[in-house]
Amino acid sequence: MCNWFKKKTPVEPERLLPTSTKMVTRHKIEAIFRQRFPDGHLYLSDKERYLLCSYDDIALFLAQDGTNKYDSEYEVYDCDDYALRLAGQFSIPTWSALALGIMWTELHALNLFITEDEELLFIEPQLDEIQEFLEPWQGKTNRFAVI
Repeated sequence: MCNWFKKKTPVEPERLLPTSTKMVTRHKIEAIFRQRFPDGHLYLSDKERYLLCSYDDIALFLAQDGTNKYDSEYEVYDCDDYALRLAGQFSIPTWSALALGIMWTELHALNLFITEDEELLFIEPQLDEIQEFLEPWQGKTNRFAVI
């Protein structure tokens, strides 16, 4: 007898757990953000505590994630959609406390995170690249960020 008609329970790919244990307050997140963008707009979605990110954890997560594999289409699936999707991929138990979010510049949308060394870094979600600084084509002025 054939089993083709039986429903199968989907199996999620195994993801590593974040190794970081350094928690900080929203005030610390705000201070780190203000160092880079003194006049930038920031919305902090949690009230009290954030888990700082291990650079290696983020790099490994990106290697497992397929957000960058989609084809972009102007105004249909573009930079903000990549950034939102990648932020959503991190919005799972054990990873959702990370100080990671989305940022819009005057030209582009991308992701940002704060490391255990209290550095603000960027993720270009279309390329899976972690960057210390924004490239000229990405813009330079923070218009709005959510962490």
